[in-house]
Amino acid sequence: MKDANRLEAAFGAAARRVVREFQRFVPLSLKRRMQRRTYARATPANRIFISGCARSGTTLTQRLMRCFEDIFVHPPEARYTILDMLDRPESNLVVKRDARSFAHLAKLPPSIGLIYCLRHPFDALTSSHPQTRNERRFHVTPHRWLAEYDALIQLKKAQPYRQIFFVRYEDMIGSPDAMQERIAQSFGLTPRIRFSEDPDNPIRAASLRKWERNEEFRTYLESLPPAFLARVERFCAEFGYDMPVSGSTMDAP
Repeated sequence: MKDANRLEAAFGAAARRVVREFQRFVPLSLKRRMQRRTYARATPANRIFISGCARSGTTLTQRLMRCFEDIFVHPPEARYTILDMLDRPESNLVVKRDARSFAHLAKLPPSIGLIYCLRHPFDALTSSHPQTRNERRFHVTPHRWLAEYDALIQLKKAQPYRQIFFVRYEDMIGSPDAMQERIAQSFGLTPRIRFSEDPDNPIRAASLRKWERNEEFRTYLESLPPAFLARVERFCAEFGYDMPVSGSTMDAP
């Protein structure tokens, strides 16, 4: 029995030495993650997903979310499923949608909060993007815009009681700090810095209603199929946007 006890003690000491030697070569960041994993989170993380059509302010909203305390904003675009894979100490986790997330939006788990970005359709449809500038004149095609809008409609049908926090791009540009406060109250967040004071804040008032000042944009919009424009008109009525109903009313003021 004594020999067995000595053997067990020796084995335990050897195992502890191996662990200590291993930890010498483990990066500090990994050590901290390993230590955190030994403790269960006291409360579930506040998980937030940012969605909305391309060129509707999702990147701007992502930057705003970085202005809160105790928050981790996943840098790249991703599906909402990555929220379950983030091993972070922060109490609030945020992910911005990728280009195909709209196809899965209706399946967004009820436990994940949703911020949905809106913008006047005419501005979204006449915006460019560095990634597609060499491929086409405007980044958002009518097909993409419709797919995004239909995905939102499907989400509301599938989850009629879901709370959706809508962020209008125009309100973000006009009153960034007021929008930040509304988000803070809705999701229980604490501002770290005012969004208007953030040096990375790219707010540009000139980005509003450019189609009113650009004849090329207006000509393009007038050429869109009537059936598509009818869907645009429905969107505008739903979210409080004005919409010219004919080419004559689309003329610049």
